[in-house]
Amino acid sequence: MTNDSKLNDSNYSITTEELELEEKSLGESVDSIGNNGKKRNSISHGTNNESQEEPLEQKKDKSLHRFYKPPHFIKNVKVQRAMSLAWGIFAILASGTLYGFSTISNEVRDTLGYSQTDIALAISMGDVGMYIGLTVGFFFDYFGPFYTNGLATILYVVGCTGVWALVQGHILNSVGLLSFFLFLIGQSSYATFTACVVANVHNYTITHRGKISGVLVGMFALSAAVFSLIYKFFFQNDLGGYLLFMAILLSIVSLIATYIVRLVRIEGVEEPETLDDEKKEKNPQADEIVEKQIQKISKDEESNLGSSNNSIGDNKSKLLFVLNGSSSSVSSSSSTPSESSTNSNSNSTISQINPIDTTNPNFLDGKRDVTGLKLLKMIEFWGLWIIYFFAGGLSIMFLNNIAIMAESLKESDSIHSNLVIVFAIGNLVGRVGMGFLSDLISKKVSRFWCVVLSSLILTLTHLICAFELKPLLYPATILTGIGYGAIVSIMVLMASFRFGPRRFGLNFGFLALSSASGSLIFSTVSSKIYDGLSESSVDGKCYGNHCFQVSFLMSFALNLFSVFVGLFLIFYTKKTDKKELNKKN
Repeated sequence: MTNDSKLNDSNYSITTEELELEEKSLGESVDSIGNNGKKRNSISHGTNNESQEEPLEQKKDKSLHRFYKPPHFIKNVKVQRAMSLAWGIFAILASGTLYGFSTISNEVRDTLGYSQTDIALAISMGDVGMYIGLTVGFFFDYFGPFYTNGLATILYVVGCTGVWALVQGHILNSVGLLSFFLFLIGQSSYATFTACVVANVHNYTITHRGKISGVLVGMFALSAAVFSLIYKFFFQNDLGGYLLFMAILLSIVSLIATYIVRLVRIEGVEEPETLDDEKKEKNPQADEIVEKQIQKISKDEESNLGSSNNSIGDNKSKLLFVLNGSSSSVSSSSSTPSESSTNSNSNSTISQINPIDTTNPNFLDGKRDVTGLKLLKMIEFWGLWIIYFFAGGLSIMFLNNIAIMAESLKESDSIHSNLVIVFAIGNLVGRVGMGFLSDLISKKVSRFWCVVLSSLILTLTHLICAFELKPLLYPATILTGIGYGAIVSIMVLMASFRFGPRRFGLNFGFLALSSASGSLIFSTVSSKIYDGLSESSVDGKCYGNHCFQVSFLMSFALNLFSVFVGLFLIFYTKKTDKKELNKKN
């Protein structure tokens, strides 16, 4: 008699021996299922390793270490890191030469027969090239430091050689052509800056990145002072020789950087985890295995033992216990050894493995990975964009007009290079100081306070300059340099910390576009005002404090507006950051 017919016969009763036999059969079935699960786990450590390699490779491809780097003749990675930082400092020091173009701007203007508006336009196009980083930033994000420094080398050769040839009269004299060559130099400067900053900053832990970034961007500012001194002591009255020297030096430095500047993989220095929904989702593999194995208990066996529910329940518990053990192994096989120790019996979320201290006002530093349209939809991004548009653009307006301001105040010609050097020193202090300050206060107050402080320095300085510039020319120059250096330094950090390092080139390119457009607009407006006031003069030049009074009042009002935007971002991000974290969790 079959089991089904036995159960359907109401006169038939299950004997103790038959019940024990059925339980034994089911137990063997459960044990077989458990063993199969264990075998699958042991196989998964072997054959499934091949299938696990693919997602691991995909994750690696998203990191900054995916970029090509030529074989290094030194095998010690810490020495490689030190060499990369040292040459990165030197390369950035050389690449900021456009900051010092104001030293030779009057000489270039007179040599080529340009008006003040013409030379201001050409210099502004160089600034645009230096800050419109969408092109080379996008290039860096896809090709890395090696190819980006290679691109910079080519652009330096074309741009610097072109300016030299134009000034020497070897090619057609044109404001548009000079603007184009300066734009190429600006693009090469940004390429060198991005490659050296991103590579070297991310060779160190997140606790030191503000300091490293401050030193690197500070060298970019110091470049103007260094090259102004070189011109003053070695190339005075030899404009052509100075331009040729720049072309050779910048090309060689950038070419060497292609080999030395690199991302170095060092133990203990990792990219910060991001709040990625995919990383936070539970591993579905374990649940699928449990469900499939439970379904292997045939309905016939369950119906045969309908009168022994307790035994069935015990065996199901046994099955779940076995499979849960195997599922945890499956989960651990797809994670790193350090993760498997913490994920022994459950699939933890990122917040469980690395709990975020929300008492730190900057707890989202490095936890985002934002770019593209998502970046452009963020109020936070546009707030920073507006601040950089005004603070950065108006500071560059001041720098571009340093020589003509000194001339309008009837200062000697020698003061031009001195003012550029003073501005560069202030720029250096602002950049390095803000890098250290942001790290110092990051555990107590929001980094956005650094943005407010930078704008406030420019606001107060230019208010005073509007009414009393001549006796305060040097202090105004150094304070503007500090304010400008500080805003650049904190914007670099914000682009990396708030939006993520993986697309820094493109993200900071979007952000730097504001400074580029601001410098072009405000420098042009300031030059137009100056030219308008110069029309009634005998020699076509304006003299006196009133020549730039309107420009300084404009700068005061717009920088004051930037201060209020920064205050808004402090309170806005305080609310939205916690909401974003809760949403991700």
